[in-house]
Amino acid sequence: MLETVLEVSIAIPLPVSQVHTFMTTPDNWAAASPVTERIQGDRTDRPVTLGASFVDVLRLGPDITAEVRWTVTRDDPGSTWQITCEPAAGTDPADGHIHVTLTYSYSRARHPLDVQHPRGSAAGTEPRAEQSVGTPAEVQYVADATLLTRTVRTAYTGEANLPLPYRDVFTNRTIAARFLAAMRSAMLASDHVPTGAASRISSAG
Repeated sequence: MLETVLEVSIAIPLPVSQVHTFMTTPDNWAAASPVTERIQGDRTDRPVTLGASFVDVLRLGPDITAEVRWTVTRDDPGSTWQITCEPAAGTDPADGHIHVTLTYSYSRARHPLDVQHPRGSAAGTEPRAEQSVGTPAEVQYVADATLLTRTVRTAYTGEANLPLPYRDVFTNRTIAARFLAAMRSAMLASDHVPTGAASRISSAG
């Protein structure tokens, strides 16, 4: 039996609403995820809402793919988005299924200016941001920032050994951290960044 909880967080200098919109749009995953080969489903170019489903085609090895159907089980844009799936553990039906719950949660966070800014701010320029109260004058923070936390809960109750590729996809911290970092970079560089937020982050002071 396998039960794991993997939690990874990252700060993003954008409002919660913008982070939620980007993270809950499945088409954004394919370019950022090291294991997602493609996304299948209707209207996956926009946020997927409560009760809706889509298919995540995972590349588990040179000749191994798995189609995972995610269903949105919670959708609170200001705080939480959650999806669940039960992919087969192997080609033999007797191997059973893995139950996976993936949750994105958001909270407000002040983020220091030592961040990667969208559209490559020139060296020597500083984005406009609010200085936090009670901090040294040289320490400044982006006013609208989000702490994004990705939590993956995995439970496998089958008696057969769980194939290693599945352990990597759902339990590997390095893969999870790289995915969040790639999504953050794509978010900041994309046209999804609102004009107002972009000016706060990337305009000269």
